[in-house]
Amino acid sequence: MKTLPPRHGILACPAAPRIDAAGARAQPRLWSAVTIAILLALCIVAGSLQAGTAPAGKQHDGFFPPSADLAAALEQARSSGRQGVAVLFEMEGCGECAKLRATTFRDSGLRKAYERDFVTASLMADQPLPLRDFDDQATQQAEFARSERVFALPTLVFYDLDGLPVARQLGSAGDAAQWIRLARYVREKAYEDTPFSHWQPAD
Repeated sequence: MKTLPPRHGILACPAAPRIDAAGARAQPRLWSAVTIAILLALCIVAGSLQAGTAPAGKQHDGFFPPSADLAAALEQARSSGRQGVAVLFEMEGCGECAKLRATTFRDSGLRKAYERDFVTASLMADQPLPLRDFDDQATQQAEFARSERVFALPTLVFYDLDGLPVARQLGSAGDAAQWIRLARYVREKAYEDTPFSHWQPAD
């Protein structure tokens, strides 16, 4: 699991070279112009990364797709007869997150179980991307993750039809059967009586 740092630093763009009172520069004008152009380009790239823009061309296979509107996901769950919303908190560069998607989440039985019973969504727990929460309030994905006490990644949190968290799974451990069992645990509302670690299915 990857642990989120307590704070995320702010990337500042360097200032352009200053001009003295006489208008003379320390370096030739051409070199200064090139330097300024490079600095501006770096600032644009850095600002894009800081804002949480996903790298160009990054593709998702539709399972736990990126989301910016949990209120809409919750409404979709209600209208489609599903049990709630399953939210995967992850981040770029998280090896365990990538491992979960590349292995366990490739299982067709697991995907069928989750897509049948839940609306799935993914949030970037370290990025200030815009988000509408379950109460349809504007926030940021990183802020929402903090408010949900998500400090290790990946973390999967199940929310019921009232938008309340009812179960969570930390890390990427466990085979597909265990993750399917977890989905059944939530679907049957067994969390009302028994912790998942002690729950035994009826059949």
